[in-house]
Amino acid sequence: MTRTHYLQELESVRESLIEMGRTTVALLTEALQTISGADSDSVERASELEARTDHQMRTIHDQCLSLITRQAPVARDARLVTGILDAIVDLELIGDYAYEIVTIGRSPGQRPPSTIANLIAEIFSRIRQVLSTAIGGWSNDEAARGLSVAPQVAAIRAECQTLYGKLSQLAAGPGDTLGYVNLMIVCRHLERISRHAASVAEQAAAAVPAYAN
Repeated sequence: MTRTHYLQELESVRESLIEMGRTTVALLTEALQTISGADSDSVERASELEARTDHQMRTIHDQCLSLITRQAPVARDARLVTGILDAIVDLELIGDYAYEIVTIGRSPGQRPPSTIANLIAEIFSRIRQVLSTAIGGWSNDEAARGLSVAPQVAAIRAECQTLYGKLSQLAAGPGDTLGYVNLMIVCRHLERISRHAASVAEQAAAAVPAYAN
């Protein structure tokens, strides 16, 4: 394999990662729709998106291994390939958590008060923006932007912990508390998603600039 062909394949894999990231963002959007009950078709779309992220991860993984075995990569190329391999694991986990949120959204239980629902929607929106920024970091001209998500993720995790505490108090009250327990699980999933999104951004900041230079 010529060096030019090798670099073209590396670029193709990087673009595939960005496309997988967009799929994951779309899945996160459907998870919000399901939790809010705003769209009855969200469950079906989320199932399709979750299956797509799994397929994309397997495809990218195989492409990376093929590149490694066919030509020993130089240090900067190896950094990109290993960064991509790490990032697709994070994206696949984000997809898993998002789809679990979808299944929770289908569970029976009372809808939360509007104040709680609005807080969850706001956290969802901020995490989706963080993830979009992290994915954008895998573009050559935006890699440094990924590092900007760290303070946002710290704030999101603090908000998730505060919300979790409020939900715990509501779940300890009388009556049907299943809805609150489910939202506590959603809250934990959102916290984990934010952590994986930050990891995707960090991997881009470490791998892409070295590859582009």
